[in-house]
Amino acid sequence: MTQRKCPPAKYRSFLVALTVLFSAIASLSGQNASVNANTSKTEKYRLVWFEDPTTTATFVWNQLEGDPATLYYGLKNEGRNKSKYTERKEVDRVVEYDGMRNCMVTLESLKPDSWYFMCLGDGAGVSRLFYFRTAPKLPKPFTFICGGDSRNFRDIRQAANTMCRKLSPLFVAFTGDMISSDNAEGWNDWLDDWQLTMSDSGQLLPIVPHRGNHESRPESIPSHFGTSKDSYGAFNIGSGLFRYYILNSEIPADGSQGNWLRSDLEKNAQGITHLVAGYHKPMRPHTSGKALGRNSYKWAETFYKAGFDLVMESDSHVMKRTLPLKPFTGGGEDFKAAPNDPNATVYLGEGCWGAPLRRADVNYSWTVGTAAFNGFDWLHVTPGAIFDKTVKVGNVAQVGQVDPKNPYRNPKGLKLWAPNGGDEVLKIPAD
Repeated sequence: MTQRKCPPAKYRSFLVALTVLFSAIASLSGQNASVNANTSKTEKYRLVWFEDPTTTATFVWNQLEGDPATLYYGLKNEGRNKSKYTERKEVDRVVEYDGMRNCMVTLESLKPDSWYFMCLGDGAGVSRLFYFRTAPKLPKPFTFICGGDSRNFRDIRQAANTMCRKLSPLFVAFTGDMISSDNAEGWNDWLDDWQLTMSDSGQLLPIVPHRGNHESRPESIPSHFGTSKDSYGAFNIGSGLFRYYILNSEIPADGSQGNWLRSDLEKNAQGITHLVAGYHKPMRPHTSGKALGRNSYKWAETFYKAGFDLVMESDSHVMKRTLPLKPFTGGGEDFKAAPNDPNATVYLGEGCWGAPLRRADVNYSWTVGTAAFNGFDWLHVTPGAIFDKTVKVGNVAQVGQVDPKNPYRNPKGLKLWAPNGGDEVLKIPAD
């Protein structure tokens, strides 16, 4: 019988190391498969911010069959081992809408600036692992994304959603027109595509939803995201660092919404470093295909008096940047540039996240630049300024993942807009 010789000692140590490496890879693969598994009857997950995001978040999903799942959560990652989580909560309400059973759980009394881990358990099994970060209570820098109009072309919408995942912001402010037709098919597709904002490991990006004109049914946003009935509100991040106003340009800007806005500003705006608002219909569109926003323009004076730094708009399916502006109805353009006025406001946005592009064929004396492409604004909020980069999403496959240690450094391959060949980065100083 032939006797097999043992390999020399130097090769034996190499083989042992190689075996350990393969075992580690196999273990990691098994863990990934485990956290990604879903034996529950749940789908179409979304995490919503509409109230104080330092302590509150609403988790929504579609329950396919059976009784609504229970949410298990805590500060420690227990994977899909639901019994190990320290907290659990039953659904607060179920909304049957567009053929879905939207189950909503609002988590309260959360710890600010903390990672929470969770999973769902129902009669069929356990969902995949999810996790998210609450907003900071202390005034520390963070990034967020703002944009809208994803209603038509799913491939572009999916690319933009994937780009959000790669940039890993604290939250996404979506300024309306998520869908083209406000019906079951439109929302089922949109919510499926929104899953692309979630990382492979289960990190959820909170969405701040706004109503657009294509959300033609007033109940659509509340029914799919658990927001207030009229879909407007406000919240702080970083205590006095940042206050964001979610406005609804599909209902009267004055009346109850306008009264609420002025009252809220009187109570809460004092001492805020950055006041920012988002809504759908622009005041002065930068395309001839859209009429003047006479309703939303009613907010212009309120923004100026309160000293808003930044306002984000949508609807036109173009991109724009303006100089800092103050309302001025005597010159025919309804605004005038006021770059040295601490109360003046920069206006950004007008789309586009996958809707049909329009011609950017209207410019004003105070317009910095306009263009027609698919993208969104990526913003960095700091105590000294807000910095804006307008991201093009067409090459998402070539873009790397942002560095969590440097969350506003451009990842490899990222393409930015430079209006009229100028600066890619816009600095909006704190007042």
